[in-house]
Amino acid sequence: MFTIITATFNAGDLLDRTLASLRLQTDRDFQWIVVDGASTDSTVEKLCGAQDIVTWWISEPDRGIADAWNKGLDKAVGDYVLFLNAGDTYDPDFLERVRSRADGRRIVCSHARLLSEHGQQVGLVRAEPHKLHRAMHLPHNWCAVPRRWYDEFGPYALLPQAMDFEWFHRYYLRFGAAGFDVIDEALGEYHLGGTSDVNFAESYRAKERIIVANGGNALLARAFRWAYTLNHAIRRRGR
Repeated sequence: MFTIITATFNAGDLLDRTLASLRLQTDRDFQWIVVDGASTDSTVEKLCGAQDIVTWWISEPDRGIADAWNKGLDKAVGDYVLFLNAGDTYDPDFLERVRSRADGRRIVCSHARLLSEHGQQVGLVRAEPHKLHRAMHLPHNWCAVPRRWYDEFGPYALLPQAMDFEWFHRYYLRFGAAGFDVIDEALGEYHLGGTSDVNFAESYRAKERIIVANGGNALLARAFRWAYTLNHAIRRRGR
């Protein structure tokens, strides 16, 4: 079984396409957990009307995205855990494709199509785990992690930025790229405009601190931060 966890806050207008995406999965052996941060929009109403697909949900204040993710992890029973942002979508055969590659040891991941805030495809988010020493080169939503690794590496650090990179960076330092099985196709749609996209400069500063905290070279980490920040700013300007 898969466990899919969605952390959300006032994103009721985005939930419809995520709901539709999960209803279309050819592999329906999953639980969907939604952790809402006490939204004041239509989120709760939509969750109440989606009991056919939502296994468990809660709406209460939290301490940020990582805290919400960890609440979901506490309820996870699947052999593999995935995180799916409100508004993002899996292709109908995504879970089926992941299951065909699941060996219980490696993280199975794929690429994702990158869409602008207006729904136009602007590129790909590629799964390139061999680059995890320098930045988050994985589309987190398209990473199926054996739940055993959360038991061993622990939950997500309660950071305001780059909490996914912090976890995957530690995993990479232990297993390297061999700890991942990459499906070399784009199997879903990632919509720009999330926290890491909007606050990209702070996100790259957080990644620099994480690299250094885990024994990385400080000067090299600073160089990575400046290069990624500049590249991201240029791409945002060109949208």
